[in-house]
Amino acid sequence: MKFTYFFMKNFLNTKEIKKINSVAKRTGKPFHKSAPTIKTSTCTTFPYAELNKIKDFKSATLWINREAFGVDLYENINDPVVQNVYSSKHQGQYKWHFDSEPHQSNYTSKLTTLINLSEKPYQGGDFFIFDGKEVLIKELNEPGTLFTFPSFYLHKVSPVTQGERITGTIFMTGPKWK
Repeated sequence: MKFTYFFMKNFLNTKEIKKINSVAKRTGKPFHKSAPTIKTSTCTTFPYAELNKIKDFKSATLWINREAFGVDLYENINDPVVQNVYSSKHQGQYKWHFDSEPHQSNYTSKLTTLINLSEKPYQGGDFFIFDGKEVLIKELNEPGTLFTFPSFYLHKVSPVTQGERITGTIFMTGPKWK
């Protein structure tokens, strides 16, 4: 692995963000998977194929993996996209955690890709990754930014203090680590 994380600013434009949020609203299903930490957001899932109709995320994430991480990934993305809406009404946040697969799975979560889908400005809701120390990823505060990191890194979202922060999450999986 060359990098702890990789980002692409302006991966999506405003029109694409609105289309994705519309798809999530129209086709999204509530997501109630519990996390072993505090998470206060509204979660829905929608089919990955719907996201890929708007922008070629698959090619982008596979390219990022080749350039920045070099992990073994399955090229088919079968998991749904998870949309998280963090609202200041509920001090939306997600405390320190890492992303993983269910214990009995025959695959491993390798990379997590986040996309800032916010349509309006918000305050708070900063994203941090732990790389020996807490690192603020300020680039992810910009709508349209795509951000990828190894799923096993601890990360968190600080409380949203004003407005609403919206993100989409894509989990890239692969064979078990060796």
